[in-house]
Amino acid sequence: MRQQMVLGSFIFGQSRGFAYSSLVRKSGGGWVSLEIFTSKPKSSQTGQGLQGLTISGKSMRAIAMTRLDELRALQALRVPLPLVDGIGRNWGLWRIDSVSESQSYVIDDGTAMVNDWVIELTEFINA
Repeated sequence: MRQQMVLGSFIFGQSRGFAYSSLVRKSGGGWVSLEIFTSKPKSSQTGQGLQGLTISGKSMRAIAMTRLDELRALQALRVPLPLVDGIGRNWGLWRIDSVSESQSYVIDDGTAMVNDWVIELTEFINA
């Protein structure tokens, strides 16, 4: 079974009807600017910042609603989760900061035919 990524026990991929179409990875260099009254700001190094991931996609029908509920259940555990990509690379531990969705084409029983969703993750380092 092919998969894009696994977060804890949650699998992103076509095989589960919940593949992502975009992944944005952000890492800061730890630089801040300190304002100086009489000159240009001074650059200062505060240490490497935590990485962030924004994973987004579009999924269809009730399966998308079920998968989003699974992600929210993982989020409710309030524990860091291992993240492993489809080629087996371990990305370390990550926390789920937010799960958001936008439902459209909702039919009469409340099922959304289209769900646009975004998952925000932040690297977890506690050493």
